[in-house]
Amino acid sequence: MLKLKGLIAAAFTPFAENGEVNYGMIPKMADSLSADSITGVYVCGSTGEGISCSVEERIQLMKAWSKAAKGRLTLIAHTGALSLKDISVLNRKAVELEYDAFSVIPPTFFKPGNVRELTDYCRAAAESAPELPFYYYHTMKSGVEIPMRDFLEYADGRIPNLAGVKFNHHNLHDFQNALHACGGKYDVVFGVDEFFAGALALGTKAFIGSTYNYSACLYHRIWKAFEAGDWKTVEEDMRRVCLGVDLLIRNGGISAGKAMMLLKGIDCGKARLPLKQLSPEERKAISEAMKRLLEK
Repeated sequence: MLKLKGLIAAAFTPFAENGEVNYGMIPKMADSLSADSITGVYVCGSTGEGISCSVEERIQLMKAWSKAAKGRLTLIAHTGALSLKDISVLNRKAVELEYDAFSVIPPTFFKPGNVRELTDYCRAAAESAPELPFYYYHTMKSGVEIPMRDFLEYADGRIPNLAGVKFNHHNLHDFQNALHACGGKYDVVFGVDEFFAGALALGTKAFIGSTYNYSACLYHRIWKAFEAGDWKTVEEDMRRVCLGVDLLIRNGGISAGKAMMLLKGIDCGKARLPLKQLSPEERKAISEAMKRLLEK
């Protein structure tokens, strides 16, 4: 069974001034991640505004990332959508492009209400790509609040290609329970950047996050300090992480994160509506504020 390792970047989707996807920026993004010792890329997730893209745009993004990063980065395609038919199309493309895994959020309008319904949905979403490991994307934003230990224990044996969970939730109690579900069989990958050190303490070995795109050095330093027992460095650098997340939250979340990519010399453009629309001056100010934070 696949076990992910290290820092995996939840990639932004670059948009041009006219609002179209800027596919030509992706090779530069892949080069930047590889240079920062990132181990993988999560394509078209929430950070990548996947649900704001058309199926065809998502297919082209999957192609562009495969071409730019295959052999250098583990490729994980987020294929979640409101329609299971759309998921199937995206899953088959992930298989064709030889992605390493795929991941699906739950539906966010007609929601599964219990662990059986969630398992039935995930089985239907995963069966169109039986060749690939499947990661359920557990996120607070979906409104589906089912404990992941319960899900993994119930889904065990019912979803043949279930590999684990992308865990984007503040509930570290449930996270630890999920890590140990079914004897630790499943891969539970942590996705809340501001709780990075806490997840390390609970034993996780893989993380998927948006801030690794432009501040991976900070997390590598925290991980190294954690393993060395250098708690002062862990504390100081986690404070920087939290201040950086505060900067994101105050300035539009994904919109601000895309602005911070200017630190890498990468212009990801604006986010799509309904996300906050930042002016060029605001984007520059946000990136400069993050730069000062990283230099402290």
